[in-house]
Amino acid sequence: MLHDKICLDVKMVRLKIGKSSEVVEEEAVSKNNQFQGEPMEILQKLVSEEANLLEEKKNLASLRKKLLSKIREEIDTKKTNIHKLRAEIKDLKFSCEELSKSFKTGTKVK
Repeated sequence: MLHDKICLDVKMVRLKIGKSSEVVEEEAVSKNNQFQGEPMEILQKLVSEEANLLEEKKNLASLRKKLLSKIREEIDTKKTNIHKLRAEIKDLKFSCEELSKSFKTGTKVK
């Protein structure tokens, strides 16, 4: 938005060199059709648009914060599950090794 205003201001300065200010003003308004009308009307539209954009920014920042929080929760849950699974696997491997040893010992006795 600021870049557009600067470009528009530069164009207006260039136009003022060879034209009357009335013609320049008409061309400036026609280049930016979104904000046509009286200065106060234009200002009100700009203030309204700024307020809407700030509200949207606030909502998006809030949504981003909530999503990041949920992602962190999910990461913690997955880490906990992985830790539990590793512990269960370790216990099962130990149990299987013990059973295997018992089975081998038991079959040699017969």
